[in-house]
Amino acid sequence: MSDLPKGWIKCQLGDVVEYGKTNKVEPINIPENGWMLELEDIEKDTSKLLKRLSFSERLSKSTKNYFKKGDVLYGKLRPYLNKVIIADQDGFCTTEIVPINPNSIVDGWYLFYWFKYSEFLKYVESVSHGIQMPRLGTEAGLKAPFRLAPLAEQKRIVTKLDSLFAHTRRARQELDHIPKLIERYKQAILSAAFRGDLTADWREKNPEISLHQNFLERIKQKKEYVKLFPIPNQWRWVEWEDVLRLEDRSFKRGPFGSALTKKIFVSKGYKVYEQYCPINDDCSFSRYYITQEKFKELESFSVKAGDFLISCSGVTLGRITQVPEKHEEGIINQALLRVRINNEIIDDLFFMTLFRSPYFQQQIFSNSSGTAIPNVKGVKELKAIPVALPPLLEQKEIVKRVEKYFQAINRLEQEYQKAMKFLDRLEQSTLAKAFRGEIVPQDPNDEPASILLERIQKERENQQTPKKRQLSLFKEK
Repeated sequence: MSDLPKGWIKCQLGDVVEYGKTNKVEPINIPENGWMLELEDIEKDTSKLLKRLSFSERLSKSTKNYFKKGDVLYGKLRPYLNKVIIADQDGFCTTEIVPINPNSIVDGWYLFYWFKYSEFLKYVESVSHGIQMPRLGTEAGLKAPFRLAPLAEQKRIVTKLDSLFAHTRRARQELDHIPKLIERYKQAILSAAFRGDLTADWREKNPEISLHQNFLERIKQKKEYVKLFPIPNQWRWVEWEDVLRLEDRSFKRGPFGSALTKKIFVSKGYKVYEQYCPINDDCSFSRYYITQEKFKELESFSVKAGDFLISCSGVTLGRITQVPEKHEEGIINQALLRVRINNEIIDDLFFMTLFRSPYFQQQIFSNSSGTAIPNVKGVKELKAIPVALPPLLEQKEIVKRVEKYFQAINRLEQEYQKAMKFLDRLEQSTLAKAFRGEIVPQDPNDEPASILLERIQKERENQQTPKKRQLSLFKEK
């Protein structure tokens, strides 16, 4: 208690507010125009309300929690996302959001700031249950630490914090422009690279460089190519199929799901490459293996050094990685596409950069099917994606220049991250001072927190008394 100012008291959250006590409402009783709040509507860390939808727009059929204007709305699912807001009107929310009603001893905004404080966040992280989707249970929430200050001092603290945090919010708003500018800059660089603008001066110094003559003769025999935008004279419009290795199965979708069911997996053997690899640009991940007999049966789906593995379904559609020299022998699963390119025509790094460019990603998604879960259509449509192909030496120059520009962008991103972390530390330092009673002067006339706590306990006892009398009468009968 020595680290607390005079008149303050350490207690548990459940001592001062009724955490977890909610008013459940069935969908049939919710008005169509009622505000319907979901966790996705709240931006993590910032408490910014991203959107406001009515119940009729949600089309939800599950039970909801009712909340009133002024309630503190705390997201208990994945609490590390730090999603908490103050309701500015009555409404309804998912049961993963806990409405907490401020009372006669706790100011709502004081409680809001406490939920943002590292002491509370560390506690929540330590007691949340669940691995993939951790949540703060009601019992753990009731036992959460809390520092109760005199009510008048709470209000002074809130006023001061509002003023100080207004400065950091403005700073964040200014910094928030940077990621968008960076992304636009990246797209501009890639667009210039794959239209030929980035290496215009290089071509002037190397006018004799052109595509391989045998390749030019081969593509002349094909049908007319789609030309999406003007390209340099030394370049040619081709299709993705034209840059593949001249062998069977250079463009291979994974086997049908029925060929790789979990019951056939073994603890050791030949690895099954999964979507994790292209999603994280990491081929070292291993979880499932098959026997040598099964590998021989599915050998057409095998993986070699230099292969490109591409995610073919879900929100990660279009992610890519390259299999390194040192890798485990194995096969791709049903969610991957294996691509082998002709290095006499196209450079590995150029292909990887091209594939990750906005242009190529747009082509991938425009050739996808599915709504909620997009999926690559057929191999035929993918092979026909138009590619603006420069000579091999120019490809290498393009990669070199893109990497140079991206290194400068990465330094800018690092500075942005440093600035954001500085603001985080500044806000936490400010909150630490606030909850040590160091941010505003004390008033000896303030009613001590111990008296406030006694008051709320009496209020609760009085609320329980009628229920106890009814129970007693029932027992007597």
